[in-house]
Amino acid sequence: MSGALLAAAVGFALLVVASGRLVKGAAGLAVHLKVPAVVVGAVIIGFGTSAPELLASALAAADGARGIAVGNIVGSNLANMTLVLGIVAVLAAPAVAGGVLRRELPLMLAGMGALAICLSRFSRWSALVLLACFSAVGVVTLRGAQGSDPQLPDDVKEDTSEDGRRSPRRLAFQAAGGLLGTIVGAQLLVSGARSLADQAGLDEGLVGFTLVALGTSLPEVVTGIQATRRGDPDLAIGNVVGSNIFNSLAIGGITGLIGPGRVPQGLVAAAWIGVAVALAVAILMITSRRLTRWEGVLLVGAYLATIPIVAS
Repeated sequence: MSGALLAAAVGFALLVVASGRLVKGAAGLAVHLKVPAVVVGAVIIGFGTSAPELLASALAAADGARGIAVGNIVGSNLANMTLVLGIVAVLAAPAVAGGVLRRELPLMLAGMGALAICLSRFSRWSALVLLACFSAVGVVTLRGAQGSDPQLPDDVKEDTSEDGRRSPRRLAFQAAGGLLGTIVGAQLLVSGARSLADQAGLDEGLVGFTLVALGTSLPEVVTGIQATRRGDPDLAIGNVVGSNIFNSLAIGGITGLIGPGRVPQGLVAAAWIGVAVALAVAILMITSRRLTRWEGVLLVGAYLATIPIVAS
């Protein structure tokens, strides 16, 4: 038991640190190579922040732990919508940018709904549907961002400043080291979680939904708190929405291709609960254009209330 907990704890730490290094290194290198800002923001940074979820679910599916793989996706989506947004709302009661309401929020609702539908019969065909939807969303997102000037995170700006403190070679090593650390961290987290489930007699889906999902969602939690403290909570909201789109369509599709098969009914129910919570949050955002502190408390409570459903 202690060995499994240690492996999971080390995996947690590696995921948080290494995924951050991956994002900064890859984005900084892309800026040095004069990659368009829209690609840096929408593709490289978006992919990097979701790398923990992607690697954890892919490795779990390849290892035959479908419950952990799917639980991680569903749990990460719900954690983003409840814990991350709840914490941001309690700290700042943020206003919501109109662009998120018009574009990304409907795409997120559609993506989470598509995942919930596909999980009822999680086959390779349904996985291909999710990946096709992700490709379409990617085209729409990149086209919609044309002509905009997305702001890079402060830590990426620091790594790519003109004073030459970070050379392209150093940024490449930073990105490669971050990727390697993220892979190792994901493997440790998955193996530790699976051993913990076996030794404690817990359902793999529950472990994936809670332990693994919380671990892979930590970058979003940290990003949300940091953005709120900098007075930029709408960045945290945009990150949550983008992460859920990537989780539902890209990671859901890849997981289905690697490990198709029956998904525990508790996770299917949790996926639909996630859709309901996302719809409720969308209604709150549209009607009041902000999330209040009391609504943040309710969102955190919604996450805790879902755990017994997955465990049943």
